[in-house]
This record gives sequence, structure tokens and C-alpha cells, in this order.
Amino acid sequence: MTNREKEILHLLLQGKTNKQIARELGISDFTVRDYVSSIFHQHGVKSRAELFVAKMKNSNI
Repeated sequence: MTNREKEILHLLLQGKTNKQIARELGISDFTVRDYVSSIFHQHGVKSRAELFVAKMKNSNI
């Protein structure tokens, strides 16, 4: 996972929208969408909710 993907993942897990992430990072919504798609693929999920659940299962909370 690239540093940018990690950065976007962190923002996704904070509940931010693609538009909010794009604004915060100074990139386009389309670029964020591509990163989100890549992150979903890497984690074997199809939605933000599935991603959140997967990350919570793998954390040491």
C-alpha cells in the first residue's frame, strides 16, 4: 500500500467523503475514487462499511 493510499484509508475510516478527501489533499474527486477502488480491492471489500468492519476486526481495540 502506498503512502497516499494509507493517507486516504485513514481519511475514509474517519468517515470523510471522496469530495472531502479530495479537497483536503488537493486532488480531484476522480483520483480519490481510483484510490478508494484500489483500497477496496486490496482489502477484498466492496463498500466503506465492509472496509470499516474489516479494519475493526484486524485492530487491537
